[in-house]
Amino acid sequence: MELTSLQKSTVMDILDLYNPEEKVICEFKAPTGSGKTLMATYLISSIMERNQNDKFVFVIATPSSSSLPYFFEQKINKYKKDLPFSKFDVEYIQSPSTAKSDKSEALPKIISEPNKVYIFGKSSFGKGRILSEYGIIDDFVKATIDKKYKLIYIRDEAHIGGESLDKGTLAQNFEKMMSEAASFVLKMTATPDFRNQITKKIILTENELNNPVLNEGKYLLKTNPVVLVNKDLKNDDILDSAIEKFKEIKQKYQDLNIGIKPAMLIQVDNDSTKDAVKSREFKEALEKVKKKLQGANFAWVQYFGNNDKDSNRVYKNNFSLDDITANNNDIDAIIFKIGPATGWDIPRACMLLQLRKVSSSNLNIQTLGRIKRNPYPNLEKNDVTDDYYIYSNVDNDENSAVMYNFKVRSQFEGENFLSIDITNKKDLITAKPQPEFFKLFEEFLSEYEQLICQEINDTFIQNMTVYRKVLSIVNEHQIYTDISNPFIFLRDYNRFINANKKLYNLIKNKVEVFAKEIDISKEFVFTVLLKTFKADILNIVSKTKTYLPKYKIVEQVYDPRSYTQIFNDSPEQDERVPKYGYLFDVFNNDELKSNRQPLDSTPERIVYNKIYDFAEYTNSIKLWAKNQTSSNIFGEYLDDDNNIRHSYFDFIIKFKNGFYLYIEVKSKNDINAEKTKQLEKAYKDYFENMEKDLFAPKLAISVWKVDKGTSKIVADTFYDKRTIKEDLAKVPIKTLLDKLSKLEVS
Repeated sequence: MELTSLQKSTVMDILDLYNPEEKVICEFKAPTGSGKTLMATYLISSIMERNQNDKFVFVIATPSSSSLPYFFEQKINKYKKDLPFSKFDVEYIQSPSTAKSDKSEALPKIISEPNKVYIFGKSSFGKGRILSEYGIIDDFVKATIDKKYKLIYIRDEAHIGGESLDKGTLAQNFEKMMSEAASFVLKMTATPDFRNQITKKIILTENELNNPVLNEGKYLLKTNPVVLVNKDLKNDDILDSAIEKFKEIKQKYQDLNIGIKPAMLIQVDNDSTKDAVKSREFKEALEKVKKKLQGANFAWVQYFGNNDKDSNRVYKNNFSLDDITANNNDIDAIIFKIGPATGWDIPRACMLLQLRKVSSSNLNIQTLGRIKRNPYPNLEKNDVTDDYYIYSNVDNDENSAVMYNFKVRSQFEGENFLSIDITNKKDLITAKPQPEFFKLFEEFLSEYEQLICQEINDTFIQNMTVYRKVLSIVNEHQIYTDISNPFIFLRDYNRFINANKKLYNLIKNKVEVFAKEIDISKEFVFTVLLKTFKADILNIVSKTKTYLPKYKIVEQVYDPRSYTQIFNDSPEQDERVPKYGYLFDVFNNDELKSNRQPLDSTPERIVYNKIYDFAEYTNSIKLWAKNQTSSNIFGEYLDDDNNIRHSYFDFIIKFKNGFYLYIEVKSKNDINAEKTKQLEKAYKDYFENMEKDLFAPKLAISVWKVDKGTSKIVADTFYDKRTIKEDLAKVPIKTLLDKLSKLEVS
């Protein structure tokens, strides 16, 4: 199981916070379905790999009940084989009840062992549990410190419990003890405490996860919700609608022919043990659901826990969650309780159904996470698998997920926007490198032979039996690990080659000849060339390119005309409602019109306010909006490896004079500075290589770098200098907007 580029970058950000000499607390927020368990596992492996002279004990604690701790153990063991460092054990610690224990028996002990991961569920440190009542967890922590092991504490769902627990309770004592004893604390939380300036914050947003530029064209999550949420609908009506829609979905998946069978999830709550009327209603409603599914010829299973299972298949209760998870499993509908299924991943699930009298739980992000994972091969995007469906008539409260519906205002339905297409994509497929490239590459190998050999000797030490793998550079000092196991080296090598496949295939033959000439293993030569000398090789590729993209501006009406966004908590938004020129009507939840645009970050809010002020007080903007990555307003460009990418602009503006301005928003402390440089290069190329067209609409693209502390914005603007003679490249924001709004556009 490999991390995507963005997941790996996020892990490295957390890893860089770890300081063996100083206690650090980090709060980590990421969407449900973003792979937090995989990232936490990779972090555990990387800490041990970077610090092989130290001995670690990792404690993972989750407040979630039921199967989540077990799933944690299962997943970590599953991921281990693909980790950079895998010499560690994992153990799920379950605590016996004091009521069931035989006092004549010896009390259980938790032995503190180096390089081991211990997983605790909330029941392990609760009232009436041996591990907490008899101080066994306390002894475990003290032994860890006495042995001078470094304790790393990972707290899952830290927004549940923690500091909000009643003082003096066993659960809070556990939390306090772990937080004080640990060298490093990672709190995975939905609600970071931004008032606390001591804790470090790492935030991964859903838009970042599904940004094809940041994540190398991969989409971890489905992005297009299709919602039917109406508390006034009867159970039969909403169930009938869901069944008919699911029949359509099944046919669409079948037509895709990719071996994925979709699943409908029907969430239910616990049967009431106190209220006989509610219990009867629950059972009657549940039986009606099963009959409806049976009548639609759907295969269904009921999973309320390992000891409470049923199905309408011949195997009845002889199945596990893993069985029905597989993409090609033929179960259509899964009736489940959220508790026993917490932590369960089933990417083929695309519809969630909640019915009154069967489910009373809130429609929250954790619940929705069950249907948002992308099942498409290689995490690519597809119109069919990108849709996820929410059907509910449950009366949700203020803790429910917040839905925003966006609809293009009727007066703007016919307004065009611009996108930028590469017109000669077919040429890219057939383009072959010039002979000039191979000549220059051979000259490079000859000229740098001594330097390459020296780098190989520094990388492969002890007579080339040990690979010195550089993990990071801190204050100009290398942090590295020595790998003597050839199988581990080859595993890393194959990953590395796959990540650089195009460049590897281009230079493969020449490098193999060169490796024979200098009598060094080709794997060693490729490792050094593609790590240390990659920029030099790409420079030769750039000089000898046979393919240059040609760009054309395309006018089209904004699509989609309507879309939905779902948030677990209140997103960033401005308090003011745009009066003039905003592209969308914005509805909050049950069609409550608000027109308050939810935003993804503080820099976006600052930019939104700048545009808002200009639009409200100058009357020169015809329409503007926060753009979406699901829209048709983007620019195509090539990355360094000649892959076609899409840049979805953050804000789009159309002035009354017919000029367009597209804005890309970045923080002053840009965590992806190299990607931003790539985008800026693409924007520059647009206007230098645009097809000549006297009637092409006029466009400028601007990168706005925002200082969150001062709200100051520095802009780098790109435009056609053949038609605009003024220097707009680095003018202040107000000046830029003013000048573009007054340009005479022919």
